[in-house]
Amino acid sequence: MFWRARTEHASKASTPRALLLLLGLCSACASTDEGTLFKVTAALADSTCGTGAADAKDDWNFEIRLKKNDSTLTWYDVTNSTSTDGTISDDKFSVSDANDYVVTSASATSVGCTVRRHDSYTGTPTLDKSGTITKLEGDIVFKYSQVTGYDCDPLIGATDGFDDLPCEVDYTFAAVPE
Repeated sequence: MFWRARTEHASKASTPRALLLLLGLCSACASTDEGTLFKVTAALADSTCGTGAADAKDDWNFEIRLKKNDSTLTWYDVTNSTSTDGTISDDKFSVSDANDYVVTSASATSVGCTVRRHDSYTGTPTLDKSGTITKLEGDIVFKYSQVTGYDCDPLIGATDGFDDLPCEVDYTFAAVPE
């Protein structure tokens, strides 16, 4: 396993590409039957990370459950059984979280490389007259940075590394009920 999460969800990623495909959002776990099921279709807009450790697919589809309670939006990742709370109003929403991932383990001669990935989901909701979410459109941004105390310099420019750190991967997306 190239990446290993340093969170309770250590099995989330088995390849570098899989890491990007995971939302990695876990402030609190939620039931799989809470909220409305949405299909998300995302398209790569930009990446400054390169095609190594943070290689991103051009297109990405996944499922989430959304639950709106007044100004709180609960975003539940169906694949990873993780959720986080964000904010929602009539004209915008925002959900974000951060997790640390081990890229290379420490050894007798190296402190290893661990990166922090900040996940941000922002955009515009479409609500019906009763305030129910009928669509979300917006941006997904994964920002990668080296965690203090680690050394990721050997991975900068390496074939299976990063083009640069910090870096980010940006998607545009639309989510509609299934």
